[in-house]
Amino acid sequence: MPMNTIVHLSDAALISVHALAGLAAEPGRLIQGKDLAGSIGASENHLAKVMQRLVRTGLARSVKGPNGGFALAKAAASISFKEAIEAVDGPLTGDFCPFRTEHCSPANCIFGKELSSHAKELVEHLAARTIADIGVDGNTRPAMQG
Repeated sequence: MPMNTIVHLSDAALISVHALAGLAAEPGRLIQGKDLAGSIGASENHLAKVMQRLVRTGLARSVKGPNGGFALAKAAASISFKEAIEAVDGPLTGDFCPFRTEHCSPANCIFGKELSSHAKELVEHLAARTIADIGVDGNTRPAMQG
């Protein structure tokens, strides 16, 4: 069966956004991985892999040692959801289709251009929404609910 190319936000992408929000909720403080994992309901191992990517892409910083931990590497207001997701899942584009198969042509899609416009809207929304917006919406301690 051919695979669809629908946008898929992985568990790692959700952990990424929630972990960054957890760090933003504790500005100026280093948060240990086990504490961050507990606060967002993620496994320590999965969080560790996500945090490696966030550090590598410059969204988070880490300090090793018994008093170490993680913190944001830049202001929460400058980190978009899209940037957080792309750090772990790769580029998000607005050209996905939930029904596309190898025999399908976007130029002759029977569903028209509506799906494409909604995909672009989603990517634009993720680019506009920032980690700082989470606290503004009243969710200062994120939970891994999706």
